[in-house]
Amino acid sequence: MIRPPKAMFQDTITLKHLEADKSDPYGESETVTQTEIKNVRFSLRTVYSGTNNDRQVVANATIVVMSTYSEPFYEFTEQNQGDKIVFNGHEYMIKTINRDIEPFTNQVYQYRLWVI
Repeated sequence: MIRPPKAMFQDTITLKHLEADKSDPYGESETVTQTEIKNVRFSLRTVYSGTNNDRQVVANATIVVMSTYSEPFYEFTEQNQGDKIVFNGHEYMIKTINRDIEPFTNQVYQYRLWVI
């Protein structure tokens, strides 16, 4: 599969993943795990859904995390929806996670994240 050049992936983000402490019977204590991910593509752009006057903002930015360039290559799952991403001092929330898979190897090619 043809890949874009690595020079396009110069951004660094910090992922803040919130996990509830399983030993707490009330579920009130939580732990935040921070992971710095280098060589990603962060594009500030507004993504809309709907038509005419019934449009809603779905995302304020998109992030591409590519398996061959991003270090570390983080495996995003449904549990990452709602996690925070920090980029250039601004905090965003993950709304949508799109996973692209290579057709012949069934390996994850990239993740495209929509953040708001």
